[in-house]
Amino acid sequence: MPEKHESTVSDQGDTLAERLAWLRRSFPDPETGRPYEVKRISAETGISGSQLYKILSGESPNPGWQHLRALAAFFRVPLDTFDSGEHADSVRAQLATLVELRELKESGVESLSLRGLTPAQAERIRGVVADLRDSNTASNDDA
Repeated sequence: MPEKHESTVSDQGDTLAERLAWLRRSFPDPETGRPYEVKRISAETGISGSQLYKILSGESPNPGWQHLRALAAFFRVPLDTFDSGEHADSVRAQLATLVELRELKESGVESLSLRGLTPAQAERIRGVVADLRDSNTASNDDA
């Protein structure tokens, strides 16, 4: 499972390289749960490995539209993800929300109901739920 991290628009950065790094962390390879390898991104986008390294490192901060379109398609995000301005900020905020929702789903629905509680309070509630499950299992075994 990918490591959990808070996702906000400010985490996505101001440069193309920072936004791509955020996309790699936030939309990992479903087979490994880890960021896509540069080699795979290169193969699937048609961007040469050397050019992709330049884009990812910030050495090439303004690649052509064909590269941006290929990267947007690879990560399945709108092209506006790489733009600046109010609309692009809105798109990135929606992507950050999507990442948060995915992380909530992966951690279970109970995370929503425990939000805002102290760790001790959340643990007490988990204990009560576990006790209820155990008692329910015992009741079903007696029947």
